[in-house]
Amino acid sequence: MQRITKISQTLKNWLNPKNPVLQKAIQQTVEEGLFSMEDVEFQLNVLRENVENGEIQEWIKRAGLNDRQNAKGEKVLCLHAGNLPLVGFQTALGVILSGAGYYGKLSRKDPYLLGSFLKEMQNLKLDQQIKFSTDLNAFQQLNADAVVFAGSETSVPQVKNKISKLKAALKEANYIIRTAKFSIAYLDEWNEQVKCELTEAMLRYGGKGCRSVALVVAKFELDEVKEELLSEMQEFWEKNPQHQKPQPELKYQYAYNKGIQRNQLWLEDFLIQETDEFPETNFTVNWVRGDEEKVRSLRMNFGNVVQSVYTTGAEINGLKTEPLSKAQKPPLWWKPDGVDVVRILLKSIDN
Repeated sequence: MQRITKISQTLKNWLNPKNPVLQKAIQQTVEEGLFSMEDVEFQLNVLRENVENGEIQEWIKRAGLNDRQNAKGEKVLCLHAGNLPLVGFQTALGVILSGAGYYGKLSRKDPYLLGSFLKEMQNLKLDQQIKFSTDLNAFQQLNADAVVFAGSETSVPQVKNKISKLKAALKEANYIIRTAKFSIAYLDEWNEQVKCELTEAMLRYGGKGCRSVALVVAKFELDEVKEELLSEMQEFWEKNPQHQKPQPELKYQYAYNKGIQRNQLWLEDFLIQETDEFPETNFTVNWVRGDEEKVRSLRMNFGNVVQSVYTTGAEINGLKTEPLSKAQKPPLWWKPDGVDVVRILLKSIDN
């Protein structure tokens, strides 16, 4: 497919560290305090590796996309989140690869990075519309065939109501809603590699992504690894300073834990606590001693808010798992909330 080759090459050019367009977007993002330079560069390096590994072609193959099976003529409205740098990139790329018209409502928390990529796609003059704005009102009367957005389940009715009033999507539009909030890590061993991978999975982006680990199930108590883990976390923060500071409730939680004598690891701006409760507070990870059965139980209890279950090597019967090392380095074709955006767009026109 010639258009896929053009998209791939343009993406490689955009990701080039010497690309002035990308460098300007990075500079604006960092100078306005939207994300740290470390987090932006980490995300870009992951994407560079994805592209160099041929993952666009692998994604196309997995989705069944070809000249006869595509989403040309469809209009897809994407409402992107802004909790991580380039968090909407995979969705945007997937829609463009599918051949559908892409209409993106960019987050004001991350407008420059994704915007710079989309401008490069516009310059390609593909046989599909590519439009974007930080204002949802720009898509009034769009009548999109599909809508993709991420958010909490409680926000879904409000978003749908707004879209309906604007007639931004058809009444029968296919809504692809993503509500996963965090991931689980299962540790059946402890060594230097696991320590590093777990720290990256918990702390990268301040732990705000749906692939970020907010719940650890381990075969050992937190006390058994506390000193080693604390040292690794401190070193991580020194190399990757946070661009956003934790809220006061973190200190309240620390004080509460101390009062009830709950075991915890306190790092001033991050907290790990021993409990199997639902992880609600930002910058907090819950630690549970347990086995594979405990992982299955918690995964079932928390349902769709769990994005992924990571392991250090062992498989868990009855659960789909991923390597802990890939927590913050997913392939291009990974499925947010279990949904491949390219494949589902193809299905929407086949059925």
